[in-house]
Amino acid sequence: MVYVSHAANVLILIAVCSALWRGDAGMDAAFGPDTPARRILTCFYVAILLASLYALVRAGFGAPHIAIQIALVLFPLQIIYKVATVFAVGLDNAVVQANLAVVALHCVTLVVLTRSA
Repeated sequence: MVYVSHAANVLILIAVCSALWRGDAGMDAAFGPDTPARRILTCFYVAILLASLYALVRAGFGAPHIAIQIALVLFPLQIIYKVATVFAVGLDNAVVQANLAVVALHCVTLVVLTRSA
């Protein structure tokens, strides 16, 4: 499960970050206009992407415990900030709705990780 969550982070964020950097019109509708705040958010997304990519690479090179350690810090952080978007932005926003799908995935992953520990 931990690899599924890390892979989801990588795949989702490659698409989202590249669209944000390119300034795709759909991103303006979802995230608002290109502002310093949106660029800061993109940098945060890139950090999550790189952390999950690093976790997958290390696991691929025989250090699965690194992927687990990263997950135990990264996923709760993502869960907290993504749930907070519900209160800050509202459920009508497509980004918030997508965030909640990722929250569900990471919650399942954390339950599986903590039960196997």
